[in-house]
Amino acid sequence: MVDRVRAIEDFFVKNREKFICLYIGMLIIFAVLIGIPPFLPLPAEDATIWDNFALLAKFLIWGLWFPLVLFSVILFGRLWCGLLCPQGALAEYAGKKRLNRPIPRWMRWEGMPIISFIVVTILGQLVGVRDYPLAAAEILVGTMVLATLVGFLYANGRRPWCRYLCPIGPLLGIFSRLGAVSFEKNGGDGRGCVCPTFINTANKVASSNCIECFRCVNPETSHSLRLRIRHPGIEIEEIKKREPSLWEVVFLFLATGLALGAFHWQVNPVYIQYKQAVGGFLLNRGLGGLIGKSGPWWLMVNYPQAGETFIWLDFISITTFMLIGMAGIVIILFMLTMLSASIVREKDPIMATVAKLGYLYAPVALISLIIGLGLILFQSLNDIGIDKDVVRIAQGFLFAAGGMWSLYLAVRLHNGWSMAVIPNIIGIAVVTAAWHRVLF
Repeated sequence: MVDRVRAIEDFFVKNREKFICLYIGMLIIFAVLIGIPPFLPLPAEDATIWDNFALLAKFLIWGLWFPLVLFSVILFGRLWCGLLCPQGALAEYAGKKRLNRPIPRWMRWEGMPIISFIVVTILGQLVGVRDYPLAAAEILVGTMVLATLVGFLYANGRRPWCRYLCPIGPLLGIFSRLGAVSFEKNGGDGRGCVCPTFINTANKVASSNCIECFRCVNPETSHSLRLRIRHPGIEIEEIKKREPSLWEVVFLFLATGLALGAFHWQVNPVYIQYKQAVGGFLLNRGLGGLIGKSGPWWLMVNYPQAGETFIWLDFISITTFMLIGMAGIVIILFMLTMLSASIVREKDPIMATVAKLGYLYAPVALISLIIGLGLILFQSLNDIGIDKDVVRIAQGFLFAAGGMWSLYLAVRLHNGWSMAVIPNIIGIAVVTAAWHRVLF
């Protein structure tokens, strides 16, 4: 096993300078999939991915790319970020042209990834990012432009966008703690490199900010890091010595709640009742003339030719519904985790214990997101002749595996079954029940 790991490591180290070809290739693929569909006519009702490029691009981006990137962290950690992501590569390349200004304090604030995720996720729902090519171009090209600009302004040769502002990178970082790949010291002090995501490699014990670019790996010296293969989830099992972060736990809870809100407003009848209540409230305040108007396409769905146009009431209702759902999940999970931490009664402050226990929700959140974002993929499996019952069984198996993995981590973090596990079981049940409503 060690020899195989060293062979993999040697391959990446020897070909490190060729990674630029991967970046260029991915940039070309993205340019085609994102840049062409907005100029094509809307697909006919009987069109399929086999005879319509816009539908094929939609399937490749939302049916394959997003779910597989999330799934890949279990096997490879954030390898996507370090070797394939065109946003990070553009940001770093722009940095070499450089103004090289110091990174401002507001950007280094640990809450910035949370704000970025919330803004991009809600905007994506409002503009119909998964349904309309123009909306997809707005979100994906827009973040790419911002990444390039941030790279040009700050930190020559590094990736401040990936570390501080990318809306999906930090979430992948949390999930990468479940991953089977890690980079750890090679017997020396680990000071032999400069990390593009600002990790102090001399003290590195966590995977969350590592994009696996292999720049810290040099088999010829002990002052570098080395590739290590481990069993998935071990970093969370050992979270006490792996730099647990309360900010990461908050991000995990927020992302879970916001994603649930994004799925529930589309299928849950409660949203219709909520929208009617919001509309009635605003009408009583004399705002009927405003909430009945539509807005620009870059702010909300406005495609009359497709028979779908949002009005300001939709904008307000979707935004607040998602935020309320997010807040509800955060409060529930936080209170249950605090209750579990109180039962444990460790010597550490209760919030430090919460920061350790909160990671147990990572598997159920990750697998649920994969299934939710992969609904297009599962529907396509039905279209090509795979029996619906087989597809549902596969979905159910994955879904159950996520919940059981979280339960396993709960037991491991508590060093066995105890009363402190019960609040965690309730929390897992809440998350699975909320996801089950929209996935099945």
